[in-house]
Amino acid sequence: LIGLFLAVGYGLGIRKKVAMQQLGRVYPELKQSQKKQILKRLYRSMALTIQEVYLCSDEQLFSSSRITGKQYVEEALALGRGAILATAHFGNWEAARVLPKAGIPLSVITKTQRNKRFDAYTKAIRERCGVRTIDMSRGLRDIVHQLSEGRIIAILMDQNAGKNGLILDFLGYPASHWKGVAKLSLRYQIPIVPGFARREADDSLVFEFMPFILTKDLEDKEDNYPLVLQQVNAIIEQYIGRWPEQWFWVHKRWKHCYDMFS
Repeated sequence: LIGLFLAVGYGLGIRKKVAMQQLGRVYPELKQSQKKQILKRLYRSMALTIQEVYLCSDEQLFSSSRITGKQYVEEALALGRGAILATAHFGNWEAARVLPKAGIPLSVITKTQRNKRFDAYTKAIRERCGVRTIDMSRGLRDIVHQLSEGRIIAILMDQNAGKNGLILDFLGYPASHWKGVAKLSLRYQIPIVPGFARREADDSLVFEFMPFILTKDLEDKEDNYPLVLQQVNAIIEQYIGRWPEQWFWVHKRWKHCYDMFS
């Protein structure tokens, strides 16, 4: 599977041009050979992710992974308001489906896919360990309800928010950000726990959680949303800078805000 994905993905160039140009813009000091090496490792990681999501049992995935910083999740949930897991398209974010096995009451926000059968199949995989899914189209009501039940809700913070998003710097270029995380945190005093499913050198996964972010002295105002989001961005950027081969460079993160391809 890994060799096939490298041949099809990297070899035939599926989104390779997008990834190469975005990588080059963010890190202009990289040589062409270095960028190629990063992308080969990215496509390899993507192959491993597909294998773990669709071919590995939950028991296999959980037993081959480890968790650090779980106490930060517990401290956040102990406040009694639920929590937000601020994550990104990094490592194998889908592997979080096994976190309920470690006693972490996880919910994830998902977008319905066009192929209904494949959507239902993927949804069943995500939910079989106890993860709850929240349809993005259902909006705020379901999120607030599950927070009130003491759950931690995973949100991909590096998702392009389109024309109506908040424009902030991301990796040196303007990008559109969802305001919802900052609004929820400030309005309801919801702690934000940064966390990632990082792939290690031996291809195993480590779920890494960091101390929660909760800015009690800020009002729920538009002007304060960037102050919250920039704290999360700083952590995501640190991870990408240290392990660039694990970030999803094939995703058009800066669409609507900056032309990476001019």
